[in-house]
Amino acid sequence: MHGVTGESGGDREAGWARALLECLLITAAFAAAGAWPTPDVNEAVYLTKARHAADPSWGRGDFFLETPDAHGIFYLVAGPVAAALPLDQAAWLGRVAGWALLAIGFRHAAVPLLASSWARVVAAALFSFALRTTTAAGEWVIGGCEAKVFAWAAVLGGLGEVAKARFPVAFLCCGIATAFHPIVGGWALVATVAVWIAARMKTEEPAAPRRRVAWRDAAFIAAGVAAAAAGVLPALGLTAGVDVATRAAATRIYVVDRLSHHLLARTFADGLIARHVLAVAVWWLLSRFLTSSAPRRRIATFTWAALAISVAGIGVSLIEAWAPATAYSLLRYYWFRLADVAVPFALATTLAAVLTDREAMRRLAIGRPAWLRAATVGLLVVDLAVQSSHWPLPGRPPVAPRADMKLAAAAWADICDWVREHVPADACFLTPRGAASFTWRTGRREVVSWKNSPQDAASLVEWRKRIVDCFSRSGSLVEMERSTVSLGPERLREVARRYTADHVIVPLDAPGIDSIPGERLHENGTYAVYRLTVTAAGPTEER
Repeated sequence: MHGVTGESGGDREAGWARALLECLLITAAFAAAGAWPTPDVNEAVYLTKARHAADPSWGRGDFFLETPDAHGIFYLVAGPVAAALPLDQAAWLGRVAGWALLAIGFRHAAVPLLASSWARVVAAALFSFALRTTTAAGEWVIGGCEAKVFAWAAVLGGLGEVAKARFPVAFLCCGIATAFHPIVGGWALVATVAVWIAARMKTEEPAAPRRRVAWRDAAFIAAGVAAAAAGVLPALGLTAGVDVATRAAATRIYVVDRLSHHLLARTFADGLIARHVLAVAVWWLLSRFLTSSAPRRRIATFTWAALAISVAGIGVSLIEAWAPATAYSLLRYYWFRLADVAVPFALATTLAAVLTDREAMRRLAIGRPAWLRAATVGLLVVDLAVQSSHWPLPGRPPVAPRADMKLAAAAWADICDWVREHVPADACFLTPRGAASFTWRTGRREVVSWKNSPQDAASLVEWRKRIVDCFSRSGSLVEMERSTVSLGPERLREVARRYTADHVIVPLDAPGIDSIPGERLHENGTYAVYRLTVTAAGPTEER
């Protein structure tokens, strides 16, 4: 009778157990790619901000930490954890939570597309691989603890609702994503609306568009709007209260000087766009071998909508020569971000579907199906082995954290440890240009860091001024020095007075190190710490 009246308790428990096992395996696949030593690329940005938001006494007075926050919901969630634990531990806790939520979201999105558990796990591993090899603008999903990881988890959950045509819940998921990261959630909402419009126009679903919206659907939509507002309203405030010239200058700094590798197609790394287009072509060709279904059509529509947004971004890029201010004001919205994730998802789930579809494999006629499946799994195992080389396991030679790739990582960590233990908590440092983890490692202030660029317009203009003052001879952001010391003792004094810096960390091979106006406190063979002997005049002093 259970087979007639419904699923038995045992069947439900077995189903939950399978779902849990799937999520654990997918989490492990994602962790394989993301388990780099701490801090990862953006963790030194997000988690220091989160800790300062929860405990303003930590890093008090630091220029970057005290700029307006763009991701308040993330800081609200992560801040207490970052303040209660050492940042390394907080990062690992946040990473595991992020990977688990991504796994749950991915499984939810894959269930309408892939019938078997093993196919969904293989698709997750393919998704991880495709994210690292097919993006055009270098977007990433699986990595350190930062706001957009949680936003992408919500987007994946929304994709599952899109596949099932449950659009009110999909809108709620997009709203949650927007609360954590307005750009990620906002573009996902645009693509979801495109699928919703396409679904209303389909003759296969004639009744759904004409029915009255139920109160429950209205509640989902209202909750999504409220969640999105929590992310959008603070973001809108980042350009409030500044004049037009400052806003235009900040936009150009953001798009051209700081983040062109994500925003300006003409600056993308060689081959990225070609690989992205190839991935689109492979996805489309593979999909031709599968029997069409409503969920697959909806995911395909979402993917094409994401690609249309990218094409629109290229169109905006084309007006740069004639109307640069207009182009930059639009390009700061990351037009290529959504497709960088939607295409790998579509490609991964489509390839996994082909591998499990005998008729599709027969149509492909590429060797025996079992051999192709084994080759795919073998490729993924090799990828796992390659990725495992960066895992920070006991007894293994240390791997440099990605945040410290532009420095001598071990020596940098050592010098920062010394600073944390021996230098007063209110000290202010000039640091090397490649430094990204100084505040993370020490809790001390620094004048400026290239990586720690603010989000609001006024602070972004100030950030560029500080970068130029500390590292540039020409006033531009090209061919800058590694250290302020290399600009000469008078420039060093001037910068130290202007920004109240009382210490400097300098590479021992930096030109001009012998003329530093101060006392060497410590060195470790690669870096040295100096206490500066200059009169502080305050950051408001005019040049």
